[in-house]
Amino acid sequence: MDFIVIVILFLECQRIKNDFINTMNVMDFEKFKQINDLKPNYGEIEEAEVVSNYTNKGCGDGFRIFLKIKKENQNEVIEDARFTTSGCGFSIAALSMGLEWIKGKTVDEAEKITVENIETLFVFPERRKNYPESAVEAIRKAIQDYRFGKKEPMITRKKALKILKQKGSFRNENLKQVILDGESLSGIDFTGANLQNAYLQNCNLENAIFESANLRGAYLNSSNLKNANFRNADLRFAKLVGANIENTNFQNALYDIGTRVDHKQIHIFQKMIKMGKDIYK
Repeated sequence: MDFIVIVILFLECQRIKNDFINTMNVMDFEKFKQINDLKPNYGEIEEAEVVSNYTNKGCGDGFRIFLKIKKENQNEVIEDARFTTSGCGFSIAALSMGLEWIKGKTVDEAEKITVENIETLFVFPERRKNYPESAVEAIRKAIQDYRFGKKEPMITRKKALKILKQKGSFRNENLKQVILDGESLSGIDFTGANLQNAYLQNCNLENAIFESANLRGAYLNSSNLKNANFRNADLRFAKLVGANIENTNFQNALYDIGTRVDHKQIHIFQKMIKMGKDIYK
């Protein structure tokens, strides 16, 4: 039995080694690092003609695409394109290059974007082709949202921080889809706030109060949630991977099969209430 286990482990190591070698042979790691360091086209557009949300159903990554479109000689031209994402480096690379490709093109031209177009700017290894595929889907969805006049309601970081400065809290505020990644919000009161699909990654939220807040689909990855209060909050499909949840209160908070935490943190579900997966309702 021990011999069989050793053989299986050896074969698995060989598979991982071969995958790594294949990736090394295809991918330009220097350019990949440069894209992730500089994050071309990352950010918000205050006066965008369309703000479109896309969720990668495979991994739960959230993409948000902003398009600034102008009329030019009877054509609709994409003047600027930006994105935000909760995804990894491959998502950043795919969206950065995808939006780079569509900038300056007409809406009709941009709608025909393909994986091959993105890979004229950066080639993805075979096992990571799903990332440019998702970027293509997200861009096409953004253009369709523009055509049908669908502009997702959102509040920018600048506006949100202005509210906080004036009011001293976010209590009962509508902060749906707000992007506050990396902010220091220790002790801030979010009681009753609508934070659906909000980006709160890498934030300092120690002692923050989220009691009865709507955090469905929110991203709290790698944030400091020490001593925070999520009592009765809605955390269905929320992402808390890598978060510090020391002494965090999750009493009677809602969760579902899409709520993601580190394996060592699954004990928090014992204090929570399991509900159905209906984040878009």
